Order: sequence, then C-alpha cells, then structure tokens
Amino acid sequence: MNDKDINASPTTQKHRAKTMKEQPTNYTGGPSLEQRFRQYLSAFDGKNKDFSKVEHLFDALFHKDFFETTNNSQQQQTVSRDQTKAMHAMYFAMGTRATLIHYRKIGLHTIDISYHLCNDQVDIVVRQLSSRMQNSIVRTQQVSCRKVALDNDGKHTINETECSAFSYMKARVSVEYRRRCCCKIILICIILVKGWNDRFR
Repeated sequence: MNDKDINASPTTQKHRAKTMKEQPTNYTGGPSLEQRFRQYLSAFDGKNKDFSKVEHLFDALFHKDFFETTNNSQQQQTVSRDQTKAMHAMYFAMGTRATLIHYRKIGLHTIDISYHLCNDQVDIVVRQLSSRMQNSIVRTQQVSCRKVALDNDGKHTINETECSAFSYMKARVSVEYRRRCCCKIILICIILVKGWNDRFR
C-alpha cells in the first residue's frame, strides 16, 4: 500500500475495492476433450505426414490405458492403444483427410462421434461411442463402419457393415456396463482397504 492509498478518502477506497471485486477472474485451464478431438482430427488434412509431427496430439487425446472394440465379421475385436497409434500413423502417411460429422455428449462420460475418412485407398464413415476419463478418451466402441463409393451415376453410396438402432444400443450398453463394473471394483477396493485399516487400528 502506497501513500496515495493511505491518504485516499474512505469513499475512494470503497470504490477501488468494489472495482477490484467486479473485475472477472480469468482461469486458463487446458483445452476441453472436444477441442483436443477436433484439433487431432483437423491434422488429417489430406497431406502426407510423418506421425512424429502429430504424436503429441494423439498422446494428449488418448488415455494411456485406451483400447478400442471394433466389429469385424459380426465379431468384436479388441484393438490396443499401440495398434491404434500404428493404424493412425499409416493413415497420416497415406495423406488421409478427415471430416467431423457429429460430436454429441450423450451421458456424463460417453460421447457419440461420427467422422468421414478418405484417401486413395479408403473412403469410410465411422461412428463410435467413446468413454472419457481425465479429459481424454479411455475406450471406444465402434457402432458402425460404412464404406463410401461412387455408383454409375457419380453419386455416393454407402455400404453399411453395421449401422442400426440395435447396434447403437448394444454399443452403448457395453460402454455403460464396463464403466459401472470399473466403478464397482473401485468401490469394493475402497471398502476393503477401509475395513483393513479399521481392523488394525
């Protein structure tokens, strides 16, 4: 506090205090999960890229325990984080372009995402349900993967491998079931640890 503040009248001091309270406080938190996802997807701009240039975006978006469940010939297949990273690296090397179709929050921890991927060899529309943890994606359940092609009239046609209300609900139930199981396991561990500590006090 300087001499001007000491000699200021009580009215002036009250006005200064009021002005300081009215000034908004800016909190500079990190980017949201949606911002991270959009930033990563925008990196697929159709140009051939070395994955090392975008790997930091992948690591910021996908949790260290991430895994994906895909539908392959009517059977579910689990894909690890390293396998997903290798596949994305291949897409970047092929000059893949990605376009977001929708990003919808459908629960406290679940996101419904759909996007279009295309390059010289692949042209698909993917829809998946993703579970978030600590502002990153920890699990993805594929709902559908649709191949896009041009017919004889030059119009886009879609060959759906699996895209129905049933497949959507099946994926959502699977995501919610796994999340609840994890919560129950954590709760049981907390109860066991608490009981153990109380026993030996």
